Amino acid sequence: MSTTDVQITRLFGGPGSGKTTALLDRVETILEDDDVDTRDILVVSYTRAAAAEIRERLAERLETTPRELKGNVCTMHAKAYELLNLSRGDVVGEDDKTEFCEDFGLEYEDEYQSGGRRTARSTTLGNKIISTSQWLQRTSREVSDWYDVPFQWNVEEVRLPPEIDPNAQEGNKYTPTWTADDDRVDIPEAIRAWRSYKGDHELVGFADMLERVKQRSLLPNVDYLVIDEFQDITTLQYDVFEEWKPHMKQVLIAGDDDQVVYAWQGADPNLLLDAERDEDVVLPNSYRLPSRILNVVDREIQHIEKRQEKDLKPRKEGGVVEGVENASMLELVRNVRYTVQEDDGSVMVLFRARYQLFQFIEEFIDEGIPFKALTDQRLWTDRLVDYVRAIEAYDADEDLTLLQGRRLADMLQTSAFGSNERDEFYEFLEDREEAAETEDLTEVPLAPEDVKNFAPFIPDPASASDMVRKVTSFQRKSINAYFEGDYHGQDPNLVRVGTIHSAKGREADHVFVGTDLTEKVVEQMAATVTGREESDVEPSDDELPGEDEFTKHTNPVPLLTDNERRVFYVGMSRARERLVLLENLIDGAPTVPISVLLHNEIRQQPANELLDAAQAAEDAPEPEP
Repeated sequence: MSTTDVQITRLFGGPGSGKTTALLDRVETILEDDDVDTRDILVVSYTRAAAAEIRERLAERLETTPRELKGNVCTMHAKAYELLNLSRGDVVGEDDKTEFCEDFGLEYEDEYQSGGRRTARSTTLGNKIISTSQWLQRTSREVSDWYDVPFQWNVEEVRLPPEIDPNAQEGNKYTPTWTADDDRVDIPEAIRAWRSYKGDHELVGFADMLERVKQRSLLPNVDYLVIDEFQDITTLQYDVFEEWKPHMKQVLIAGDDDQVVYAWQGADPNLLLDAERDEDVVLPNSYRLPSRILNVVDREIQHIEKRQEKDLKPRKEGGVVEGVENASMLELVRNVRYTVQEDDGSVMVLFRARYQLFQFIEEFIDEGIPFKALTDQRLWTDRLVDYVRAIEAYDADEDLTLLQGRRLADMLQTSAFGSNERDEFYEFLEDREEAAETEDLTEVPLAPEDVKNFAPFIPDPASASDMVRKVTSFQRKSINAYFEGDYHGQDPNLVRVGTIHSAKGREADHVFVGTDLTEKVVEQMAATVTGREESDVEPSDDELPGEDEFTKHTNPVPLLTDNERRVFYVGMSRARERLVLLENLIDGAPTVPISVLLHNEIRQQPANELLDAAQAAEDAPEPEP
């Protein structure tokens, strides 16, 4: 129960239960009071994408624009940025991290220089130290607690705590701990140096923003606080919440402790599970999952001991879960292609890491099937789709839209304009836009003749990829494969690919999930298990069986920690009709056997036998009539 005068409601919503809808219903109920308007309510979500979605949906309900709601529907960091009156130059950037690491003698991989793949980015020592510093802030720990971070450290590179470092000297307090020739990195020293660097250059990171808001007791000027995805907040964010909470009339916290995907950033589901409240609401129905898929994902998540039981009722009876062992990436591509050809439903392909996603994309592009990336990769973006649709319309001698005309003006190579100037086309389009009776450029027609007047050498579909500029090599290759293929006119949103993390809040009819991990993830799991083994706590069900050493090279992975189990639960619970689990797909990657997903132990039974049994659970809830 709550010990304050604030009315606090805790809302649990399992996958597909309509949590965001229920949250917006609550906001609308608050706004029914004549003395309350949107400026009196702050709605906080964990990510910018989630905040943008809520902003758009709430704006549609209130018949306003998302821009009008931006200051009151945002992330906690965005609100801190506003309360601290910061500018972009005040915030730490990649250049700052690179400069510090160069000065301190650390290797650092820039997010942008790595081409977006980030294959080694989070295990490079400089990245690891900066991440550890942030993790300590997010979890409200001291620098001396650095070894609690869920990493394993290379003793050849860094000095471990003296009590476990094999190179540490023993002696009295006057004896140096390390020999004079020990040039390994001292992690606490590096963390303090990074924080001093930020101070000397008057820079703040995201965790620094929240610390300052907490320290200065800066409050949003609202009476009602709504926090979505509460399961993903960190200890530091919770401290800010505790600072704000007593000043509110009503508070709503919403989330699902089973869907924590940011534990590696310090998210703690116990903050939701143990939160003070006056009222609990548990949404009863999944409007996404059919019974057989729900039975499997329930079996997967039941291995977590401390959780809020949801007892979700399925959307309908049926659905199917398939297991594929030792498939190749080419076989996965063929499976997705067959699904697209034989079914009108949407498709989602999910991986645990970006490098795995890129392996799939490299094979899949040649199929010519348009697709969207759930991550921030530039693939079939809206801009690219408009360009392709413009080429198709022109080739068919059909009207384009004014927006498609603007894409051509921007994206065509200079040679397409012949002796004309690109700016002349821009000016013509601007005149048409000013004369139009609508601001929606997709509603304004543009005749093919008008395009030809300014771009007489506009390419046909066969040369569209050669005559485009401002695109990535992947995009250029995608355009070429599309026009050579059999999927002209298909909506790119029909097939979406991404990491499991990027799929949060989304769904598809057919969902493919790779069960392969990365060495970094296994390293974190091994560190967690090792930490448990060294503690005074009695061994739990997810301790490592047997006496084999659990390291980042362990393959197959014999167990799942609670955090990784929640991540796979998120990926598996995206499926509306069909879920396909792909075991041992990525060459060289540690894989989680399907038996470990279902039973938290390695079993020798075929995957589909295990899945058939899980799908047919006899005690599962029936669909709502």
